[in-house]
This record gives sequence, C-alpha cells and structure tokens, in this order.
Amino acid sequence: MKVHIGLPAEPIGPVALTVGSFDGVHLGHLDVIRHLKAAAEADHFAPALITFEPHPRCVLDPANCPSSITTLREKLGLIEAAGVEHAIVLRFDRELMSLSPQEFVDRLSVVMDIKAWVIGFDFAFGRGRTGNAEWLRAHGHRVDVVPPFKLDGRELHSSEIRRLVTAGEVDAANRLLGREFSMSGPVEAGAQVGRQLGFPTANISPEPNKLVPALGAYAGRVIAPEGIFVAALSVGYRPTFGGTELKVEAFLLDFEGDLYQQRLELRFVSYLHQDIKFPTPAELVKQLKRDVEDTRRIASR
Repeated sequence: MKVHIGLPAEPIGPVALTVGSFDGVHLGHLDVIRHLKAAAEADHFAPALITFEPHPRCVLDPANCPSSITTLREKLGLIEAAGVEHAIVLRFDRELMSLSPQEFVDRLSVVMDIKAWVIGFDFAFGRGRTGNAEWLRAHGHRVDVVPPFKLDGRELHSSEIRRLVTAGEVDAANRLLGREFSMSGPVEAGAQVGRQLGFPTANISPEPNKLVPALGAYAGRVIAPEGIFVAALSVGYRPTFGGTELKVEAFLLDFEGDLYQQRLELRFVSYLHQDIKFPTPAELVKQLKRDVEDTRRIASR
C-alpha cells in the first residue's frame, strides 16, 4: 500500500475512493472497504482511501475530542491488511473544514481521477457538511452508498467501542472490532518491581490521545519480534506500591529474554479484575499467580 501524507505528489487515478475517519477500522469500516474493493475490481480502478488526522471532532468540538481507538500507525496497518492500494492522510484543520464541497472535490481531482465514490450512508463533507451522496450525484459523480453495518440488529459505531473499552468490556469491544483491541509501543525501562516479585513485565507508554482500557488486569497476548505469546496484562498505577504514573505492562508467559526498546503489540482478550491495592507484596504475588492461571486458560482457548 502506498501511503500519502497530504495529497499525492503524483497523480494516482483512476480510482474508486472512500473518505472517512476510519478510527478503529472496525467491522463497519471493513464492510465499506470491501465494497470499495469490489467497485474498484469491477472496472480495474485502484482502491483509494482518504482518512483524517486528527479526528474531525477534535477540531470541530475540542472539548469532546474522542480518544483514538487506533493510532495513525495502527490504522494504516489495518487499512493495508484490508487491501487498499492508496491511503491518503489529510490533516483536518480549519482551512480544510472551510472548503466548500466543490472546492474539496476540485482539490482531489488535481491528483486523482475519481471514477467512483464508495461512501457510508451518513457520509457528509465540505463546509457545513453540505456535500453528500445527493450532491455528488447531482454533480455527475458515480456514487455507491454502503448501508449501515449491523450486528445483532444494531448499527455499529466507533463510540460504542470506545465506551466498551473504557468500561473494561474488551471482549464485547473485540466482537465489534473483528479483532482484539490493542496498544503498541517500544518497551521502556521500568522500576523492576515485577522482576523483584518474580513476574518481570515489559512496560509501554500509551501514545498521545490513545484510548486506554479501564484500569485493571487482563488476559491477553503480546506480539513480539520473537513471536506471539500469551500474556497477563495490567493497566494501572501500581497502587500496592503507591504509584502515581499510569503503567501498561505485560508479563509474557513462557518467555525468557530481553525486550527492552523492542516494539510490542499488546492485545486485550478479557478483563480479569480491577486495579487492586494489596496490603502486602506477598498478597499481590498470590493474585498475580491466579492471574497467570486465568490468563493461560482464557487466552489459550
């Protein structure tokens, strides 16, 4: 997949194009991409996708800026895996927001020959959100509108996934995502507390504005350069030791080695329990042993 930060430097048409935030690249987004690929393949166009950074709501309504289910890096990786050929990342700002629908389309048309638009049922663009499927058709564009994606009779929205992850209901969120919710980053130096307890952990810091699950312990998996490992995950402040800094940690089962500065992907499978302050480190160790047993049972299913 070719990634364009800003409009492509060289023309990339003819394309079938979809436009949206695609935060989470959940089952509904993947359904739009499936329609995009079908439209592109039918007429030998390249499937192209435009996404925005930051999320438009962070500019339109900063006080209610949503946390990102996927970072830009994660989003682009998922979009590539879905089979898109061109991913165009446009910075969403006041200047872009001020463009009329025609000005926006004209700007795109300079660098791509848009043969078909494949858009969600609620797609709108341009100043005041005055551009939509009807506007595009009225101006001579071919438009395929993808109907709402429903699961168990309910429309799927990114806001519901955010709510579930924030509440610790990652198993339910994973069902809507079509995969396990994940966080990724390089392993950072820690205070070696886990190692002293017999449970050495790899620590990563959440990226800015990245959605963080509810505080607590989770059964999960870790994708490391050495392979895929079942892992007991923790999101919290280490209350037993009076911690004040949020930590996202992973204890990899059946692993020995040094992960420092390696990039890991932590996948959350199921919530085990809340972040607990234990009276003694020995009580914490007992709970960690139970967490490891539960993690092996749940994540190995």
